[in-house]
Amino acid sequence: MLREPTVVHSEPPGGSTAHAVHAAMQFLMAVRYRKQVVFSTLLIAGLLAGLYYATATRYYGAAARVLMMGSGADGKTVSETVEGGRQTNLMLTFENLFGSAKVVEGALSQLTPEHRVDLAGAPETAWPAILQSNLRAAAIQGTNIIEVSYQSKDPEAAAAVVRAVVDSYRRFLDQTHRSTTAEVIDLLKREKTEAARQLEQKNLALLEARRRVKDIGLGSESKALHPIVQRAISFNEALIGAQKQRVELEATMAAIRVAVRNGEDLQQHIMTVANVVGKEILLAATGLHPGDSYALAQMERQLLEDKAALNTMREHFGPVHPEVVAKVEKIRLTEQYLQTYNQRVHQRLAKVQNTQLGPMLIQMVQQKLTETWEQEASLRAKFEAAEAQAIQLNGDLAQLKILEHEIQWQRSLHDVLLDRIANIQLRQDGQEIRMAVVQEPVVNASPVSPRLKRVGLLALLAGLGIGLCLVYVLDALDDRFRGLEDLQSQLNVPVLAVVRQLGSAEPGATGAESLQAYVAPNAAESEAFRTLRTALALADGQLRQIVISSAEPGDGKTTVLANLAVSYARSEKRTLLIDADLRRPGLTALMGMRGIEGLSTVIRATGDVVEIAKENIRFSGVERLDVLPSGPRPTNPAELLGNPRFSELLAWAETVYDQVLIDSPPTLATSDTAVIGRQVDGVVMVVQPDKNRRRLVTRAVESLLSLKIPLLGVVVNRVGSDNDSGYYGYSNGYGYGYGYTPDYGADEEDGLDAVVEPQQEVVEIVPRRAA
Repeated sequence: MLREPTVVHSEPPGGSTAHAVHAAMQFLMAVRYRKQVVFSTLLIAGLLAGLYYATATRYYGAAARVLMMGSGADGKTVSETVEGGRQTNLMLTFENLFGSAKVVEGALSQLTPEHRVDLAGAPETAWPAILQSNLRAAAIQGTNIIEVSYQSKDPEAAAAVVRAVVDSYRRFLDQTHRSTTAEVIDLLKREKTEAARQLEQKNLALLEARRRVKDIGLGSESKALHPIVQRAISFNEALIGAQKQRVELEATMAAIRVAVRNGEDLQQHIMTVANVVGKEILLAATGLHPGDSYALAQMERQLLEDKAALNTMREHFGPVHPEVVAKVEKIRLTEQYLQTYNQRVHQRLAKVQNTQLGPMLIQMVQQKLTETWEQEASLRAKFEAAEAQAIQLNGDLAQLKILEHEIQWQRSLHDVLLDRIANIQLRQDGQEIRMAVVQEPVVNASPVSPRLKRVGLLALLAGLGIGLCLVYVLDALDDRFRGLEDLQSQLNVPVLAVVRQLGSAEPGATGAESLQAYVAPNAAESEAFRTLRTALALADGQLRQIVISSAEPGDGKTTVLANLAVSYARSEKRTLLIDADLRRPGLTALMGMRGIEGLSTVIRATGDVVEIAKENIRFSGVERLDVLPSGPRPTNPAELLGNPRFSELLAWAETVYDQVLIDSPPTLATSDTAVIGRQVDGVVMVVQPDKNRRRLVTRAVESLLSLKIPLLGVVVNRVGSDNDSGYYGYSNGYGYGYGYTPDYGADEEDGLDAVVEPQQEVVEIVPRRAA
């Protein structure tokens, strides 16, 4: 009968952060238990630091502060100068110069013998290196001040060395500046001469280029165009006009040819041709007098004048007046003539429509088109020539511009060189970089090394660090539980009870007479098992079937199980003890039931499980407490416990008894506990701290949790009385092996080679609610 797990303890939530906090808490607990190691390392570090402070050579320091500044008229500082658009920090250069060989050798030459205490006993060739090793120069951030310091065995010697180094540095700057200034002036003069020569050559080249180009003084900024450029533009515009006229003539030619081929009316093309070839030429070609146009225009103008005069006359004369009649007649004849003229023109055009008008229009347009082609070719040739001249002109003008720019650059360079030479000559007797001592070195009687605060702080840090490392190493090597908190945090399961080491039972005592909870039920020691019973009763869910196991053999699980069963029976609960340790049945031996039928008989039988179980259950001697011993030792305990008959037995026991307690083999030795644990309400693990190792107990707990077997908690057993240090009082000599090798014998009646565990008493209870 498989049951759903009721209590399963898993990894602490929170991921890696929670794991890190958990590990840190464990380490702090280890530090707490091994605080004497930390105190010892701190004490040793303090003693060594005191010994060092008492015996170390005293060194005294002296320092001077030097201000570095520029003397140029441009006001540039030495911390940031601009060269070619880039900023360069010069303070680092000045720092390194203080420790250079030139400066150090100059300072050594100024030191008197009494100030060479640090050089005593060393060869003279090693003096610069010794001085450099104790000399420091560092710029103060954000300023142009350099602090120069020196450490010596004598305070006066330290101040003298700093003064000598500063003086040597000043002389070095003076000599370097003077020699450099002369070289710079000579170099600048050579560059000025070369710049003047190149400037003269550029001017001559510019004059020659202007004569070649025939420059009339139109600069690049002038809005007026050069005549050559204007000529090219004019030819280009004329060429575009000729191309446009040619395109129009070609379109007109195509339209007329289509009209002639299709027999269409050509009069609609007459005005188009007239606009192209001229109206007079067209009239003459059609047989009409070219002067008719002028005469018709005069007659139309005269007609208008006569109509105006007639209107005036009608205002003064009547309609029958001779002058009015004459004017009306004149107007009529003129209008009649104009109308007949248009009819004659249309008649003339109609005559030549089919025979002469089409070819004539084509001939006239073709002649005009030929003239346009010739004109276009001529304009194109002229434009290309003008364009080539303009392009050449642009190249020459660009060359002129380049020459003018080069001349301007050479002239600027020449002027800059002149100014530079003049400025350097003005400063030749001074310094471009100046230094001033703003703080003189003073004799300091207090040593700078060793310093008591620094030595003490280093000793504290070293002692604390070494102590913590030792604690970590010892904790890693020590595979023991340190206390209840450590056990609970390591296993992540509650501690249900703590039982101290008890003496052996009286000789000859077996069964209930060997159990503490039965012999002395009112003693304070027996209260521990009643409290354990209460802790299990307060767990989530109803725990009616419980398995008691341990990580290794000999941890006292059987004694704890038997005393807990007595506590349940005395609380008026019908209780059944089942010895499921079919390999080494300790409960059967403890209750004095060796050599009788039991659990193995019930499972291997073929009859009714209930009837066979009733026949093999024995009375323990305690009211309401029955025992089902292990029975003959089988050859296949794990397969036997996995038999469905065992599940039927547990199901029947649950209906008859209020509490069923099962004794199983050690978890790490066999898989029997896992087989039984899947069929009951929970498992209680018995741990003996002075015997069990952390890694073994942890492995046993993890094996149960990995199989989803409910682990209710642990019972700490056989705790020694020497617990002043917070440890359980472990004893050495316990090995890591299980030592659980059963002596199998097929169907033996009496081969239960069990070990009766010594009588125990309970001295302390830690009631916990099973999570």
